[in-house]
Amino acid sequence: MTRSSPRAARIRAALAGHQGDESEARSYLTDVDAGTRCVALGALDRIGSLTTSDLQSALKDVDGSVRRRALGIAAKRSDVEIDACLDDSDPGVAEAAAFAVGERTETTAVPSLIAMANNHEDALCRESAVAALGALATAGEVDRAAVLMCLLGVMNDRPQIRRRAVLGLFQFDEAEAEEAIQGALADKDRQVRAIAGDLLGVMTD
Repeated sequence: MTRSSPRAARIRAALAGHQGDESEARSYLTDVDAGTRCVALGALDRIGSLTTSDLQSALKDVDGSVRRRALGIAAKRSDVEIDACLDDSDPGVAEAAAFAVGERTETTAVPSLIAMANNHEDALCRESAVAALGALATAGEVDRAAVLMCLLGVMNDRPQIRRRAVLGLFQFDEAEAEEAIQGALADKDRQVRAIAGDLLGVMTD
């Protein structure tokens, strides 16, 4: 292992974070190795020295893994705009963005989340969008009718998405939501049935 190897750089970046060496950690933000840049972000976050500008730059990194790492950090912060990342060409980044806006209860992202839940080609993105919509269902200034319509619509999607939708629908008192959850008791997927049963307090097979 040479000093210039990616592995060595990642180790030094990680150590800088544990030792509180901001200057050393920051020097790896522009490393040629994407993995090292990811470690540097985590190191600076650990120190408490990761700036808004650092995160904004990382969200535009050419490598999707760096953008995903930045979104993981941004999920716990509100000082960077992340809604645009929902349209990222890398499905992994878009999925991470959906998770982050759900964690941050970004109500402005609801229309984009609905579009993702309904239309994204990647099932993980759709699932993450549905989960985020469920988290946002009770937030202020949210178009609850639009969220409800979306959650009802995705009850025809894959099992993992139906599971998320059932959890989201439980946030609504509308008759349509209650009917959908009751209907989920007969879902062909056992886990969907189990979730609906737990929410309604009834036994399922």
